[in-house]
Amino acid sequence: MNPTVILWNTAVFLASVFGALIVGCTLKPKFGKRVTGLLWGAFAAGGYLISLLSYTVDLYNDLVGILGLSALICIATEVLYTESRSAKLFTAVMACLIANVVTFMFCGTTDTFLGTALGLIETTPYTVGNVLLFTGIKLVVYTFFFFLYHRLLRRHVQTVIEVQQGRMTSYIAAPLVSMVGFYIINLISNNTGIVPGNAYFFPLYITVCVIFVLEYVQIFSSVFWSAKAMKNEAELSVASNIQRNMLPCIFPAFPEHNEFDIYATMTPAKEVGGDFYDFFLLDDDHLVMVIADVSDKGVPAALFMVIAKTLLKNCAQSGDSPREILEKVNNQLCENNDAEMFVTVWLGKIQLSTGKMVCANAGHEYPVIRHGNGAYELLHDRHGFVLAGMENARYREYELTLEPGDKLFVYTDGVTEATNAARELYGTDRMLQALNRAAEASPEETLSRVKADIDSFVGNAPQFDDITMLSFEMKRIKHSMKLLQTEPDLENLEKVTAFVEEQLTEKQAPFKVISQMNIAIDEIFSNIVHYGQASRVTVECGLHEKRIVLRFSDDGIPYDPTRTPDPDISLSAEERDFGGLGIYMVKKTMDSVDYVYRDGRNVLTVKKSW
Repeated sequence: MNPTVILWNTAVFLASVFGALIVGCTLKPKFGKRVTGLLWGAFAAGGYLISLLSYTVDLYNDLVGILGLSALICIATEVLYTESRSAKLFTAVMACLIANVVTFMFCGTTDTFLGTALGLIETTPYTVGNVLLFTGIKLVVYTFFFFLYHRLLRRHVQTVIEVQQGRMTSYIAAPLVSMVGFYIINLISNNTGIVPGNAYFFPLYITVCVIFVLEYVQIFSSVFWSAKAMKNEAELSVASNIQRNMLPCIFPAFPEHNEFDIYATMTPAKEVGGDFYDFFLLDDDHLVMVIADVSDKGVPAALFMVIAKTLLKNCAQSGDSPREILEKVNNQLCENNDAEMFVTVWLGKIQLSTGKMVCANAGHEYPVIRHGNGAYELLHDRHGFVLAGMENARYREYELTLEPGDKLFVYTDGVTEATNAARELYGTDRMLQALNRAAEASPEETLSRVKADIDSFVGNAPQFDDITMLSFEMKRIKHSMKLLQTEPDLENLEKVTAFVEEQLTEKQAPFKVISQMNIAIDEIFSNIVHYGQASRVTVECGLHEKRIVLRFSDDGIPYDPTRTPDPDISLSAEERDFGGLGIYMVKKTMDSVDYVYRDGRNVLTVKKSW
């Protein structure tokens, strides 16, 4: 056999070895190193013999040398490695393309210069001397570029495959077409006599190789950045899930507690946001509620949010008051705050047995309160400075008392600053109107209606800020209250009076307070007996420190005595309209009188402090 043919086949075959090495260092083998090496050797021997036979027939025909051996590498890759079929095919075709580009751009052109200069190329490059030179050039160039691939590109390819989860089908076409294009150009150049030594050989191949290199860089960059974007999206999705899972998201939150109902939502403007809410029981009688807004958005805000939320909860669980919690967390967040981020926080701690809530505000939005059957109104509480804004900042506490039927709504500025296409803000007034339209709704339905109203206002305009809301309803005071049930009969009035008076006496209430309470009981119970058509009356009485809460509930017809017009007491008894004086006296002597119709019952609550 012609030694030139053998040497030329060996030189061409080195490109396949180079491609196989790229595949081998990129993918995970199915078998051990020894078995994988033996199988590669078997494929190599078969490929070498097939290409040798082809070049023996026609030394100028590279069909088997380029495309045939490339196909063999693809088959071997499919057999020997574990990744998905599309990932293996993409890697094999990419390796063959790299081998062809490196061969024609660096090996062929170098051989043209050196072979011609050394007199090894005269009329044809297929001489023993030149083929040996070409083989030596290939060994040096392939070694160098394999080192570059292994150090610089291999990990990127693996990352692309990993992020794409092996789904590489859409990326195979470009390197495959490029590789076939190389063969076609090679075929045309050989048939037209453009071979090493020809004046057109170097300009042609350097131009083609540059085009293919640029094309491949563009293709790979597109694949890589697409994969990187998908990886970032996946990571953001994971971060978003982690963030959502950090927020209370199981409702009803405390099914064993029927004293209250609570619901909260967060709709981030990005995959992850800076808003957060939290609520948790410190013990069986104390609930803490938090809503907050970090100054930034995205991943940095989410990280800051996690830290702030954790610190707030830890301080609250240690028994600190709302003021102390904000002051401690503020100083902790100020430490190493190189990003100069800050967070606004509203925090409330409610005692379920009394309805008394202690709150503190660190630069957050005003909370909204609804008492009884009244309207939702802003509570203009005192704001302290934002957390992480300044060390040793001081915060003030204030107290609220929530009675059954009272509701609390807290939110972030993403609600009031939601913007429509005309750049109008949703605003506080629209928020209050939406709340009052849902005044009788549960906390969950309240938030759903407010969000629907925001969405209707915003329309197709993009969401620029996180939208976070929390709604709390006090349904009943946790029983430290004593209860009496009786029939609506005037004969039972004395029983009700004695029931309340006994508790007032135990608390050493002043005689004046006992007298005022007896008058209130007489008026309220008598109204239920005469006008309510009730079958059963429940009286609840609770005392805490120097304060009494007395609640009457009955199953009679709906009637709100607080809406009875006040009599004109400037007129004489003969001139005044009949009725209304008794409930007027109750309203004047009690601290508050609230009515609500709930669950088919009239509920009237009076409170008196001394």
